[in-house]
Amino acid sequence: MHVLTVLATALLSGVHACTVIGVTHKATADGSSLLAHTDDAGGGAADTRLIRVPAANHEPGSKRAVYNFFGGYPRLTTKDRGPLYFPVDNQTLSTPIGYIPQVPHTFAYFDQDYGMMNEVQLSIAESTCTAKTVGWSKDVPYGFNLFGIAELTKVALERCDSARCAVQTMGDLAVEYGFFSEDSGDPAKPGYMDSAEALAISDKYGELWVFHVLTGPHNASAVWAAQRVPDGHVTAIANSFVIREMNLSDTSTFLASSNVISFAQDMGWHSPDDPFDFAKAYAWDDLTTFPGKILPLYAGRRLWRIMDTVAPSLQLDPRLGYQVNFTTYPFSVPVDAPVTLSQLVHLLGDHYEGTPFDMTQGLGAGPFHAPIRYDGPFQNMSGGWERPIAMFRTMFSFILQIQPPAAHLPSHLAGTAWYAQDSPHGSVFLPFSCAQSSLPLSYVTGNQSVFNTDSAWRAFNFVNQWSMLRWDVINGQDVQEVMNKTQTRAIAAHASWLRDRLNATELEAAANALATDVVASWWKLAWVLVGKYSGGYITTGEKPAQMLTPGYSKEWLVQTEFAGWPGKTYMDPMAPYRYPQQNDKGTKSNAVEIVGFMVLGALLAVGTHYLVQTTRRDGYTSFV
Repeated sequence: MHVLTVLATALLSGVHACTVIGVTHKATADGSSLLAHTDDAGGGAADTRLIRVPAANHEPGSKRAVYNFFGGYPRLTTKDRGPLYFPVDNQTLSTPIGYIPQVPHTFAYFDQDYGMMNEVQLSIAESTCTAKTVGWSKDVPYGFNLFGIAELTKVALERCDSARCAVQTMGDLAVEYGFFSEDSGDPAKPGYMDSAEALAISDKYGELWVFHVLTGPHNASAVWAAQRVPDGHVTAIANSFVIREMNLSDTSTFLASSNVISFAQDMGWHSPDDPFDFAKAYAWDDLTTFPGKILPLYAGRRLWRIMDTVAPSLQLDPRLGYQVNFTTYPFSVPVDAPVTLSQLVHLLGDHYEGTPFDMTQGLGAGPFHAPIRYDGPFQNMSGGWERPIAMFRTMFSFILQIQPPAAHLPSHLAGTAWYAQDSPHGSVFLPFSCAQSSLPLSYVTGNQSVFNTDSAWRAFNFVNQWSMLRWDVINGQDVQEVMNKTQTRAIAAHASWLRDRLNATELEAAANALATDVVASWWKLAWVLVGKYSGGYITTGEKPAQMLTPGYSKEWLVQTEFAGWPGKTYMDPMAPYRYPQQNDKGTKSNAVEIVGFMVLGALLAVGTHYLVQTTRRDGYTSFV
């Protein structure tokens, strides 16, 4: 049991274990829709660049190349997706695994592993899920499938301006050409833990949809389903299918592949006598293979935290976890109060602070209340850590904001990608227009294995890493203060751009200037922290009194060997005179007893002397 539990934990830590939060436009304070994503990949080097793929026109009969996913650097080298993906320094071109017919025109979009947001505001966020099927790409001998989720999202952003179009386009392509997950292992050891995908998709028409896709029959083709999020609601995805019962006759709310029910029946995963439940039919139930509570809480605790934050009146139970065979948390919840962008920024940096699951508390948080819990190996032990929204291995995160449809703003003002490098618990979400054609050089520079001060990602990553020296004061005070001020500044700047109705050129220049300035300020913060926090000291000036030794907290000290030190590791040579002694009977005599006996002895001696003297006087006889 211990081995299996540890194995499951290790598998979870190595996938694209991301969190998605979708907020409909009628659930926000300003009427905009918000779609958030944290990319918590970890476990392998990644391409840190945010790429702008330009719009393009294509000749009749053209083909669109489809590539397999590569998580390292560079993620892609090609001449058909703009100059930022051109090969450099003797890089070789990526090899397509197949082609599909091209369309006459494709939209521009932001790309980092998955497609994010295109120039007409269509927005996508991703979260990997478990499933009962598995498939592989066509470039391996046992694979039949052309599309992974990365290329599906990019095709959707190239061709669509609505969530419905994106759902149908991705679903049709997956069924026709086959879907696979890049984390599916091989036939000898299938990766069911992460063989499927979930997306949330929002658009300028005010709709927000959730899309699920997995490999279909015989490790080929696909099965998919989609559900619209009701207006005024918030939805969340945490590496688990969230679509449950479906009314397929209601196409305004549900869409699906034609085989969505029949395939489940053929496999014995659904009885026609029961209501069809997508998650129950297709989600992989880890409890049948791995004893314990890993997946239920790995997914469920985040779902609870998000929904409880926006709808505390529902009093959802955090202990239930996500369950495959029955519903513990709803598909979406109506908000108790309108959600703001700032609230969502704060939620993305959450570690369950203020709850019974607060990761800044307890022995695991160390002496400095750090919410960081690194991945295994876990020495063949059962157990686990809480899985928060913000993680040490978050590569980037974003909030895709679409202004209210009624605002009638031009597209370059209506769509904003609020983008943060590294973990959001120590980063700033900066606004980029969905229509801008370029990004600051620092956002397209650098990789993980080389320390490069020209890289925006490295600036935020370095500050987050330095914060680990003393989390409670470095992140808890210095970084949070600068982060909050900078985030407030960015939100105010964005509001002024909308108010002033900047044109596309002005907006791009303003956004890039703000981002460049913030990255420069983050490097300044980094060097301040390096000078201020070193060797366990806090140094704020050159006078002796300006170097402080903060020490450790009492609650941590009492849990360590400090409280019992030195114990039996020290023997005082003067102990016989100060400390408990052994008498003839083997019982201990303390100092009070010893002093008492000494006083009694003295009294007896005085008394005896007195009696002797008295006797001598009474018995005296003179001889004279």
